[in-house]
Amino acid sequence: MAGQESKVIVNPVGSGGRVRRLWPELQQVLRESGLEFSAELTERPWHAAEIARRALDQGFRHFVAVGGDGTVHEVLNGLVVDGTIDPAVSLSIVTGGTGCDLVRILGVPRDPVQAARGVAGGHVRRLDIGELHCQRAGKPHRRYFVNVAGLGFDGEVCDRVNRSSKAIGGTIPYLSSLVFTLFAYRNKDVVLKFDGQSQSGTYNSVVVCNGQYFGGGMWICPPAVPDDGIFDVVILKDLNNLEFLANVSRVYKGTHLSHPKVQHFQAAEISVESRQRMFIQAEGEVVGEAPATFRILPSALNLRV
Repeated sequence: MAGQESKVIVNPVGSGGRVRRLWPELQQVLRESGLEFSAELTERPWHAAEIARRALDQGFRHFVAVGGDGTVHEVLNGLVVDGTIDPAVSLSIVTGGTGCDLVRILGVPRDPVQAARGVAGGHVRRLDIGELHCQRAGKPHRRYFVNVAGLGFDGEVCDRVNRSSKAIGGTIPYLSSLVFTLFAYRNKDVVLKFDGQSQSGTYNSVVVCNGQYFGGGMWICPPAVPDDGIFDVVILKDLNNLEFLANVSRVYKGTHLSHPKVQHFQAAEISVESRQRMFIQAEGEVVGEAPATFRILPSALNLRV
């Protein structure tokens, strides 16, 4: 029985091995802060989710994810049981992986040592999470996310990023994959249904936001708030290659929502169907394909910051 002990889940390959190099120092900082914990290092994809679920069954109730957005994504999915998270469970984040988009608006220090110092204390902030139902290898699949999920162009970009090396970290892999994808990608014929409404069109991307940033710093949805009980949805409509390239800098600045081919609305539930194959990413990880349904789960996660 774990009692008050915390479970620390470490992704050693985050930021091209930066987490592995930092872990001895982070471990010392965590102990000096007074945190009682046991730590496990991940060894393969989805291992963080397996560790989290096993530790949950062993009685652990405080978890620390050390890595990037993908690590947090895996730990979150390990903590959800039958569509809910035990109200006694809380999660802390020590950044260190590629991207780190999630922490930009949560008050979590981006410096890993500073973040580690605050894990033992802090306060709890209740966050919404998203529930995603989609297709994976021809079968129904369910995932949970706390930041951003997207279909279409960004799904294919993330697929290319994940098939290449993340060793550089941050924005460069995403931008290079974006450019390569741009010349091969074709916009999709999409049907959307949300909160009793429907619309259809030819779209580049449909981005379902609980947080504001994705892609290593792209400010995709400045109005999004992760604890307001509703998604913010951003649709990039039938942008051609030149229009897309001309507006990439606006996405980093968060000024793209006023573009005539960009739509923004809020919804608690949204379904997406496509006549063509449409990849889905969540927290930068490719999770499946359309058709997909997204549902907000209000105040489902206790984040300790």
